[in-house]
Amino acid sequence: MEAIAIKRSIWINAPRERAWQAVTEPEHLDQWYATYYRWDIPSLQVGAPVKFYGKAGAAQADIQLATIEVVDPPREFTLRWQPNPQYPAVSLVTSFLLAEENGGTRVTISESGYEAIPADERQAWLDAAGLGYT
Repeated sequence: MEAIAIKRSIWINAPRERAWQAVTEPEHLDQWYATYYRWDIPSLQVGAPVKFYGKAGAAQADIQLATIEVVDPPREFTLRWQPNPQYPAVSLVTSFLLAEENGGTRVTISESGYEAIPADERQAWLDAAGLGYT
């Protein structure tokens, strides 16, 4: 089956080391990535757990767990999300790729694994996630 992914890219006027902090440190992720959620990244190591959850008052169901798959500073940070109980075959992978470009940094976020979602529901997932990355 062909891989289906969402990919968004933006150039920012910042050195790659600073962009690396923005994609790996919870206090920065909390400010720009899904701002109604919080990140818990206790250790920036391959195999370490990551927790992404709703801010104060959010339901338990709002908690998403991931495992760090790649830590290659300041180039790549990749997470594999635990499957949704409703779709145990779906394991999404989110990658933050950073490249030096024109005196700044090109940040590319890709999320893959959508091919495992039933075809009749896939577009709704892609639309929801894709809007979040704009």
